[in-house]
Amino acid sequence: MDPSLQNWLFFRFLPWTAILARLSGLFLSAPFFSGRTFPTTIKVFTIMLLSFITLSYVPEYIPIDISVGEIVAIEFVNFLYGVSAGLVANILFYALLFTGDIFGYQVGFAAANVFDPQSETQSVIVAQLVYLSGLYIFTIIKGPMLLLTIFIESFDKIPADVMSFSRETSLNISLILGSVLELGIKVGIPLIVFMLLVMFVLGIMAKLLPQLNVFIVGIPLKILVGFIIIIGLLPILAETVVRYTQELGDWISQTISGF
Repeated sequence: MDPSLQNWLFFRFLPWTAILARLSGLFLSAPFFSGRTFPTTIKVFTIMLLSFITLSYVPEYIPIDISVGEIVAIEFVNFLYGVSAGLVANILFYALLFTGDIFGYQVGFAAANVFDPQSETQSVIVAQLVYLSGLYIFTIIKGPMLLLTIFIESFDKIPADVMSFSRETSLNISLILGSVLELGIKVGIPLIVFMLLVMFVLGIMAKLLPQLNVFIVGIPLKILVGFIIIIGLLPILAETVVRYTQELGDWISQTISGF
């Protein structure tokens, strides 16, 4: 066997598998990369290619003569890191789906469901509109490239041969995931307030004009007002996605600091 190939197999094979495990975890849960919208064949090819490219940036040399338990620990913790980083990156988009559900119920489109290829579940059509708008903005500002950059730089803070993580990690992830509700309410609360005002106005009209069929007038009015508000909130949505993407590295570093 060629000496250089033998040296690579003995010292660099395990770092490559650790990179592969961490990258696979990231692609399993990160926005844009996860879900069926990213073809599986291309996903596997991209993971293999990026893992070999990243290997040149990883200084660790792990000999393969370590125990099986240590190898399993290295692979599992690296995979868990990738999944955790992807979940943190996906928090905003979970919040957008939640916001879209609020929009759908308020506008009256709660029964209009479509199949979501990302989560492979049925979701309100307005939620898909809001989610895809946010994902489109995230892609335009090169969010996926930022995620890959954060992934490569993560080996400077968390080496490939990491074999344990602290209890603070799970606590940080739980706290960050809990912000999904907070973000969703912050984005969705304007529509809720305006819909309440519309219902208040319709109630007054029903009292002042008893001959007016509020049910017939209310449904198209709610839809019209709802979509006007959604269009008006698009700049706020874009600003939120841009700000979140800029702070994504700090969020991931803060969450995974326990590794």
